[in-house]
Amino acid sequence: VVAATLSAVTEPIVNNVLVNRVPLGTAIAELDGEKVKNFFKTTMSTNFIKFPFFEATSVIMTGVDLSPALRGSVTGAVFCTTTLPITNFRFRKSMGMPITASSLYQAYLPTVLRDILYGIVRNKVMTAMIERNPEFARTNAGRFVNMFATVVAACVLSAPGNELRGYCLQPPNRALPFGEFFKPDKFVRSTSIGALIMAISLGVGTLATPQVEKLWNAIRAYLQSNPLSYLLIVLFVINNVLAARRCSEEKKKLTA
Repeated sequence: VVAATLSAVTEPIVNNVLVNRVPLGTAIAELDGEKVKNFFKTTMSTNFIKFPFFEATSVIMTGVDLSPALRGSVTGAVFCTTTLPITNFRFRKSMGMPITASSLYQAYLPTVLRDILYGIVRNKVMTAMIERNPEFARTNAGRFVNMFATVVAACVLSAPGNELRGYCLQPPNRALPFGEFFKPDKFVRSTSIGALIMAISLGVGTLATPQVEKLWNAIRAYLQSNPLSYLLIVLFVINNVLAARRCSEEKKKLTA
């Protein structure tokens, strides 16, 4: 839920900067509240598929006798190959682009390269950060700093694959030539903005997730000790559904 909420806001900005090569201010100005709300439905549903699959893939690969780098490469390749349709579906939703069957595996090779590089660097940097100061890593500040530094390093070192992916995902009617797309200033701007936004959002996520888990555990404990609360929740949901239906019918009558 936390990741989906952050992604609903940050992904449209990052994708706009990456593909359309616009400044950060322009990308933020073009962010629309209604589109963010609708995109949140996409990030929420797809996260319930991608995150469990990634964890399952990681667990399976942990039992394979490979070096950490090779294991990370295989995990990244398998995960990317399997979930690229979801990744591209989210991308096109965030950009308001049409979705076709052929577009779901668009930019496959650059995305595999990016995910492999990102996975290897993130694993190595996070391990080094935690081993450097285990006590600090257990604090809120440590969790944020370690995640921030790790994601920045992973994004920067996997930037060639990500930038090539952005080049391949350009709308045909607005596509920039290779030399124009990969101008050094645009490359640096896209990489730095994407890395900072992702690092901040994931850093905040590492702080917010434990608090959300505590709140959920408290709510669940309360519901278990007060079974009547389940009935109240069901009645509340039914009331809201009926109210929304009445509102929709009234709007139809007014526009008729």
